[in-house]
Amino acid sequence: MSMLLRNALLLGVEFGAALLLRDPGAPWIPVLLAVFVVGSGVLHGTEAEFVPRFLVALAAVGVAELGGRAWASADDLPRAATGAAILLAVQTLPLLRHSLRRRRA
Repeated sequence: MSMLLRNALLLGVEFGAALLLRDPGAPWIPVLLAVFVVGSGVLHGTEAEFVPRFLVALAAVGVAELGGRAWASADDLPRAATGAAILLAVQTLPLLRHSLRRRRA
């Protein structure tokens, strides 16, 4: 699976998690755990070690959490949207770095 497709899948999972987390009574532990698992698998097939995988997964959880908070409260929307945008950029940088790196023979 290409890195672009994996990133799109992760963004879809984050979007779904944000929709689920906008309800205050939502079961947040299984939702965020699922986002973490999908986020850590995005770099599969690359030479990425534990730390880049963990950082991408942690950024994915942050994006889902901040997205859910932004949807739940419109009064704090600019700050939550800015935080989610920063985390999306942090998530995308390692993905681009590892997808554009040439594979070792």
